[in-house]
Amino acid sequence: MTEKQLQQFGAVLSPYLEPDEQLLDVAVIQPTAGVTGAGVGIAGRMGTRLARIGAVHGEEGSLASGFPASAPTGQRMLLWVTNRRVLVHTVSATSQAQGQWVAPRSAIAGIQRRPRMQLMAKFRLHFVDGSSTSIMTMRRQTIDALTNQLGKITTS
Repeated sequence: MTEKQLQQFGAVLSPYLEPDEQLLDVAVIQPTAGVTGAGVGIAGRMGTRLARIGAVHGEEGSLASGFPASAPTGQRMLLWVTNRRVLVHTVSATSQAQGQWVAPRSAIAGIQRRPRMQLMAKFRLHFVDGSSTSIMTMRRQTIDALTNQLGKITTS
C-alpha cells in the first residue's frame, strides 16, 4: 500500500476495522462488470458489451456473483485488505464510506494479473468456491501489492 493511499483513505476506513484488525492494503478499483463503453449510440453499447465479457465467472450465490459491479456516480470504489477480511466500500466526495461487500481472507484463492488491453491495469480476484471477478485499477503496482497480500494465481 502506498503512503498516499494510507493518508487518503486510512481515516475513512478505520472506523470499519474490528478490534485488533489491521489495514494492510487499499486500492481504488473499477469492476469490469460495471464498465461502460467510450462512445455513444451503437458503438458505446457494443463497447460496454465487449468490456463486460467474462467479467464474472461463477454461479448465482457464488462469492463473485455478490461482488459489486459499480460505484454510484461521483464515488470511488475501494478494495481493501486487512489481516482478517477483504472488503469493498464506496467513498463519496465528502469522504463518507459505505460498505458494499465483505469476505473473510480465507475465501480468497488469490490474484491473477491479466493482459493490459486498455488504459487501466486488469486482474482477476479468484475465490475458493471456484468463482472469480475481473477488476481494473490505474496502476500495475496496485495489482502487485494486492498479490503480495492475497497470493498469486497462475492458471487462466
